[in-house]
Amino acid sequence: MKPSIINPVRSWTLLPVAAALALSLSACGGGGGGIASTSATPAAGKSTLTGAVIDAPIVGATIVITTGAPLSQPGATQVGTATSGTGGAYTVTVTLPNTSVPVFANATATTPAGTAVVLTAYLGSANTVSASGTLTAANIPNLVISQVTTAALAVYQKLSGGSYTNLTPAVYAALLSQHHDDILPIAAAIQAVTDDLCAKPAKFQDTESMAEDIANNSTLAGGTSMSTVTTTTSTTLGTGSATGCDAELQNLTQSIASNGTWAPELDQGDINQSGITVLTAGNYTLQGLITPTGLLATAPASAPSTSVAAPSPFNDTTVTVSSTGQIMSTDNNVTGTVVGNYVLLNVTDASKNSYTFAGKLGILPAAFLSSGAGTGFAMRAGGQANGSTPTLTRLDAVLVPAAAQPNWVGVASNAGRSEDGLACQNGFGVRLMGNGSTVGGIVLGACVAPQATGLALSQSSAQGMGGEDEYHMANSQTLSFNPFNLSQGTGATSMPFVISGPATLPGSKLASVSGTAYYVMGANEMVFSSSTTPASNGLFTMNENPLDKLQETLSNQDH
Repeated sequence: MKPSIINPVRSWTLLPVAAALALSLSACGGGGGGIASTSATPAAGKSTLTGAVIDAPIVGATIVITTGAPLSQPGATQVGTATSGTGGAYTVTVTLPNTSVPVFANATATTPAGTAVVLTAYLGSANTVSASGTLTAANIPNLVISQVTTAALAVYQKLSGGSYTNLTPAVYAALLSQHHDDILPIAAAIQAVTDDLCAKPAKFQDTESMAEDIANNSTLAGGTSMSTVTTTTSTTLGTGSATGCDAELQNLTQSIASNGTWAPELDQGDINQSGITVLTAGNYTLQGLITPTGLLATAPASAPSTSVAAPSPFNDTTVTVSSTGQIMSTDNNVTGTVVGNYVLLNVTDASKNSYTFAGKLGILPAAFLSSGAGTGFAMRAGGQANGSTPTLTRLDAVLVPAAAQPNWVGVASNAGRSEDGLACQNGFGVRLMGNGSTVGGIVLGACVAPQATGLALSQSSAQGMGGEDEYHMANSQTLSFNPFNLSQGTGATSMPFVISGPATLPGSKLASVSGTAYYVMGANEMVFSSSTTPASNGLFTMNENPLDKLQETLSNQDH
């Protein structure tokens, strides 16, 4: 593959990661934005931080809060310590400077098998954290120190050359959106090792050094060649193993994206949600897609259950949001809360199945909605079915004014070159990365053309950007798929923000799989439900592209 180009021209991207680094931004914008100090002698402020160490909950981990850089890296200053207790929970009081220096939460522990675990998370700028006083994961989801937060920083350190001086909420937001599909497989590798599902290669001191090595030895998204992170992850954990770790990685990437703890950490990088209003009070329609994964929340790397229900479209036209962030529908099928971009929802579907979700909101571009519709939002969330079998479940949805209709051709006005260097004669390029047992590791280069009632997808013809099975690169076979359309349904129960259509796509080990593809406006993934036996639901996730570039607040775009 060709070398990665870290900073390609992206006419529609406001602030690419590499460009943001070069600008040496002070903290700015949105809920994660810092408050610039105007004092000649800034005063330090105390904050109480409550979070958890969760890959699986890690009890007895040493928690260290640092400024300047992660623990044990040049420029790190320790400002507080604690030990995690039941459920991995911790509380620590720290004194932070009134500056925009980055703050990190670090956790170190040893697994029962003797694996050294080092996890770290970026919490935002010191002045913003200290100004908020007492903070929990409801305000800063990254206070849950996890495999996702660690993977994100592993990718960041490659892009920045190991310097954290210019890390701001704006840069972190761009990192998550533009490198979503680089972060996800690294996070899966960390979880596989931390949970003792796969052996950590002996050459690595701990999970952090392993994650950084995977990033440093991969082509990242944003160049003229596809990302190679999934292949590097597979090779790294497969070395010295008779069976490798691919099956675990396939399931873990899907489970992470569908988990109510980790899905919010993968999306909308606004670090501090405290005091920010994104979803304004009013009446809305919640319309979306509930996708069961068949993966157990208690054993996310295990094979999915033999019977996985098809994705279920959901529609509730009676949702009300109060000025205090309370969410409720007239029929009580939707309840929840919103703090900044962070949303907690309880949903009961038409079959009386109930789910609990956590995720992030973003503002849909005005061109995506019918004229005069008002402001609409997209929600990306993970969670689980309630009841005796806590299966992980994904929710992609829109929250829009009651009279709003989608304007699918409006997506074209947001078009441009994709983050992955895919250029198309018809439409725009999107890299689709498969997750799950059926399509895990399948990467497809697609051209997406907006239509009046949905989207038309076809194979990219760009050299070296067609498609591949990243868990079986030795086959060196370029993958392809036949064009297919995703369209609105018809009839009295039509849900125009949820589009679908039949498709036949390459599956794991190159076998073709037939099924139904789904997309919800504003989502950063397409759902593929196979019709083979046993049925399964896979996720084709995407880096930032014209379909899913959301504004984070009404007043500001963080990147």
